[in-house]
Amino acid sequence: MNIIEKYDKQFLYAGVLINLIIAVRFFQLWYSPQEDQVSQIITMATLVGFEFIMVHSGVFMAVFPKKISLFIFFPIYGLFAWAFASMIDDWHIVVITYLVAVFNRMRFAFADVPQKIKSRNILTSVIAVMVYFFLMMIIAFNAEKIPHLGLSPSFLSQSNYFENIDTGGILLDIPQSALCFGVLYYCILAIIEFKLLNYEGNNVLEIKKS
Repeated sequence: MNIIEKYDKQFLYAGVLINLIIAVRFFQLWYSPQEDQVSQIITMATLVGFEFIMVHSGVFMAVFPKKISLFIFFPIYGLFAWAFASMIDDWHIVVITYLVAVFNRMRFAFADVPQKIKSRNILTSVIAVMVYFFLMMIIAFNAEKIPHLGLSPSFLSQSNYFENIDTGGILLDIPQSALCFGVLYYCILAIIEFKLLNYEGNNVLEIKKS
């Protein structure tokens, strides 16, 4: 029994906890931001966009043979993580936590695990991808209706928020949309992972060993 399989439950609980930590930070910045936290707000909005790329990592790492995962996908995702980190001036603890969460998704690339664990990881990752896209569509179509909470027009003006962003897009132009998405998305991920703690596998999701 390798370390990935031996401590599978611990990895799962850690994943749930990490998702909740990230969700809480999104909410804190949305509900009561401070003027010196503008860079953190931008970081979290950027993180939402970065998740579009990384949300697929769990599926690819579990489905493809270990050699392909280690020598192709892991370096590629590593480059994306490096690119994301290089764009961020504020190395807030949540950024590091997020990268740990990504590594946790990729853990199956480092060891062979039983079929039921692979199947659970595939199911979790597929659901996460679906949640991301459907939730993003809902947020995008209702961005103007999302409560400002602490991100009021006066706060954004006083903190020079718009002077600090280099690009546009709904996530940055309407920051409450990004933070609202983050709260909902990571809470949903935590619930999904918690619900699948005792998942025993499914023949539909089984994949042949390479």
